[in-house]
Amino acid sequence: MPFVAAVASDEADIRRLLDASGLPTADLTTDLLSNFLVQRDGPDLVAVGGLEFAADSALLRSVAVEPAQRGRGVGRQIVQALEALARRRNSRQVYLLTTSAERYFGRLGYERASRESVPPGIRATQEFSKLCPASSSLLVKTMEPKILNVLFLCTGNSARSILAECVINDLSTSRGRFRGYSAGSHPEGTIHPFTLELLQRSHISTEWLRSKSWDEFAKPDSPPLDFVFTVCDQAAGETCPYWPGQPVTAHWGTPDPAAVEGSDEQKRRAFADTFIVLRRRIELFASLPFAKLDRLALQRSVTEIGKK
Repeated sequence: MPFVAAVASDEADIRRLLDASGLPTADLTTDLLSNFLVQRDGPDLVAVGGLEFAADSALLRSVAVEPAQRGRGVGRQIVQALEALARRRNSRQVYLLTTSAERYFGRLGYERASRESVPPGIRATQEFSKLCPASSSLLVKTMEPKILNVLFLCTGNSARSILAECVINDLSTSRGRFRGYSAGSHPEGTIHPFTLELLQRSHISTEWLRSKSWDEFAKPDSPPLDFVFTVCDQAAGETCPYWPGQPVTAHWGTPDPAAVEGSDEQKRRAFADTFIVLRRRIELFASLPFAKLDRLALQRSVTEIGKK
């Protein structure tokens, strides 16, 4: 049974389950419920949990499971789903208050914290300041930063998209915050020799590279994508597959260096110029304040980068 975002029609059932579990409900509002997850077995609500966000922290709250479902790992699963939501929102710490489940959350990686260490935004929530007793244990868990999956697309997946994949996977650019992929709508099946030569001159490993179809990233077990960038006009004009993860997309078109005619040195210069443009765009992308930007602002930012 999947965990899904709560909607307004869930409110009565959420209140019933929280009341039955002895958890606060006085501050529940429609806005607050927008950060809750629920699980249903047919029409019956069997689990719920929520988050409150403040700057780069979150408060885990209202985790409850129907008695008949306890002991089956449902509680752990909803906590993990909420932690995944916190990571997507770039929360660095998740706090919680509990009167009876300190040992349980300890097994999930939460540790005791002092109330003085709690950020003001979390302290200001009603859950923290009024509803939970002062005797509650305060726990915190530091979230590992979410690695953002970025897919670069072109037609042949032999030059531009391969270069971009390698740049974003270079630790000097990404600092380990991104995982880059590349694919083509009609892959060549081989990587252009000047692409490999340029990467090797730049001391970037090429052994793992291959030219592949974008269909590989539309499968149910494909990595969920956070960003998809087309780097050639032809691929941008084609109908893309459905990408798992609902990624932010933008067009970062660059001229095709493989289409340049002339001497080998002229061709090498075209590849080097493309490499420089893509590296600069990816550096700008990597410098974005992701924690401070909502989806609309991210969309505007990555679109603007593609014009530079």
